[in-house]
Amino acid sequence: MTDSDALQSLKTEPAGYFTTAINILTSPTEAFDELNQRPTKLFPLALITISTMIVMFWYFSIVDFDWYIDDSLSGANLNEEQLEAGREAMQSMSQSTFKMFGVFGGAVGVLVIYLLQSGYLSMASALAGDRYKFRHWFSLVLWAGLPSLLSVIGMAVNIALSPNGQLSAYDLNPLTLANLGMQSDIGSLTTVMNSLDLTMIWSITLVVMAYKHWLGASISKTLAIVLAPYLLIFGILAYFAVT
Repeated sequence: MTDSDALQSLKTEPAGYFTTAINILTSPTEAFDELNQRPTKLFPLALITISTMIVMFWYFSIVDFDWYIDDSLSGANLNEEQLEAGREAMQSMSQSTFKMFGVFGGAVGVLVIYLLQSGYLSMASALAGDRYKFRHWFSLVLWAGLPSLLSVIGMAVNIALSPNGQLSAYDLNPLTLANLGMQSDIGSLTTVMNSLDLTMIWSITLVVMAYKHWLGASISKTLAIVLAPYLLIFGILAYFAVT
């Protein structure tokens, strides 16, 4: 009997949403066993998306809009004429418009990433012929995404500590690799450092652990399958960085 068959035959009482949330952070194996039997989705999805929307609403409510425009354009490699055109284009939209883009765009962006990750893992399962379907992987990546709430808390703290509203979008999340001191003069690598944070690495690690636990796969196979999309993306960025 394989590990996945053993897990399927093992029936336990429902752990409950809050217990599973605590377990995914402190005792992942217990959470994986729960999700193997009951791949729930609504609770982590609502928790992540609503908290993200709230913090983005707060940020765009307090940010100094004129300063935000100048700060956003300062990182672009534009000449004076292009900067002025970009400034006029951004000023033609109200702060409320930016707020709506930030609130709903952030939530939709997170959901799209989870859907793509789940779709990839379910495709890998289909090719391997194991029993895990999209609903299992979607549930897993949502629950594994709960560490991102630490980033949301960090953003809220930064917003609260910036009463003048002059807080750059790049400085909003204190847990990005860039804000933790990993800097680069290469534009492509700078984008990666600004986008990748510790909670994302934590979440990916949880998915790796769950894949190995559910399927009983070797660590080399697990890493190859789970990390393949990320290695491809980073490989493309590295290629453009050196060419």
